Amino acid sequence: MIKNKEFKIHNDLLLSKEEVWNFQKLINELGPRLTGNAAHEKYVDLLRNELESYGLAVLEDKHRFNRWEAKQWKVIVENEKAVEEEIPVTFYYPYSGATSKRGVTGELIYCGTGEGNFKYAKGKIAIVDVVIPSVPRSLLFKKRSSYPSGAKLPFLIDNPVVGSVLKGANLRKAASEGVLGVICIWRKISSENASQQYLPFTEAYKGCPSLWVDFNTGERLKELAGINARATIILEASIENNAESSTIYTVLPGSNTEETIIVNTHTDGPNACEENGGIALLALAGYFSKIPVSERNRTIVFVFVTGHFQIPQFGVDNHQATSRWLYKHPELWTGNGTNKKAVAGVTIEHLGCTGWKDDKKHLSYKKVSPVDFELVYTGNKVMNEIYMRALGGRTKINTITLRQRNNIYFGEGQPLFQANIPTISLVPAPDYLCKISLNGDIDKLDADLMYEQIQTFLKVIIEIDSTSCEILGKPQRQSYGVL
Repeated sequence: MIKNKEFKIHNDLLLSKEEVWNFQKLINELGPRLTGNAAHEKYVDLLRNELESYGLAVLEDKHRFNRWEAKQWKVIVENEKAVEEEIPVTFYYPYSGATSKRGVTGELIYCGTGEGNFKYAKGKIAIVDVVIPSVPRSLLFKKRSSYPSGAKLPFLIDNPVVGSVLKGANLRKAASEGVLGVICIWRKISSENASQQYLPFTEAYKGCPSLWVDFNTGERLKELAGINARATIILEASIENNAESSTIYTVLPGSNTEETIIVNTHTDGPNACEENGGIALLALAGYFSKIPVSERNRTIVFVFVTGHFQIPQFGVDNHQATSRWLYKHPELWTGNGTNKKAVAGVTIEHLGCTGWKDDKKHLSYKKVSPVDFELVYTGNKVMNEIYMRALGGRTKINTITLRQRNNIYFGEGQPLFQANIPTISLVPAPDYLCKISLNGDIDKLDADLMYEQIQTFLKVIIEIDSTSCEILGKPQRQSYGVL
């Protein structure tokens, strides 16, 4: 049984559950907040205004990048009767390419799996299978502890985010072979689960327009390829070179001016949970800004980074987007010379997630758990103990704490860990994490769970703030080099 450690907490200074949920609904109403788009800019402005209403000075890093945004997408085929027919598409492939309004037209050809044998596909429309792999959990995750004590991940992990990265189409290769466009077939995932998945989100522009279809549509397309049918891919997109997107942050001084705690998240994301970590940071920044400085030992830096959904353009050496902020602001974390030293990093992402999965045959998609696996990386044993103690008093809980595994550390806590800062990083990974549904999948979030998670991180920061740097220690990690 987890024993709740006694903390001096002013409950009246924390946003209420209703206020937190109102923020959640507000950001969800903005729509998909893809990197640098209008909705994303409005969200960053909302965060900025709220922080300033707490009396905090908001600092800003403006970043330039090449922004791609889809406007229209469809596939039209010449069917068995030589009649043009529009077929259902699950979604577009982000940053894949762009066509005119008329699209690109060519003969359909099946090219195997995502890696693709595009040798004979020049001037044609290639079809590839993208099979979601079942990855042994031991290759992705290394468990530290759990609560309840028997909680464990499935032996095999199948997740569309992981699958799209590991098995996605090699569009750069397709472009180099002169392929006009690629149609990717989701396999080992239900049609409902595959619908409107904004995946993969980790790739730079490829110059080869590509769309996703489900298994049933894919089978039909392969039959049409067998009779040398033709198809047209339309993927209209705006491409804005030298677009702008901002990371914002605020520095809340403590009585100790030499040490910092970095609390971070990202602001871009396609739906209600991805990314709602900014709401937690608002609640925590508001709380700590209202307590006496005598109760704040260290300086707390709240960082809202942009670029998580365009890591190739924002991350340093292709690390997560927070690596760019670390690179630009050594004065707030390195401890070298007069620089402040970060004694801990706390990352908050994907609050309030319930669990949804396909059935074993990938025919239906349904709720399987009132609390999705609360995956939390803890950088060392002390940080793990702090997090486990902070869980005291929770009523909704399904927590698994993790060590990094095979150099894998998901989420925006990764750069902090790689910079040798002891970390605690919340990063649940539900199947709907990157879906762009009409309602933002807000119906899959639990307001009570979300609020309990924020309360947990309040306790985490309070205990970290009262723990000496020597006790907090360093991450248990392999060497990643210097950012």
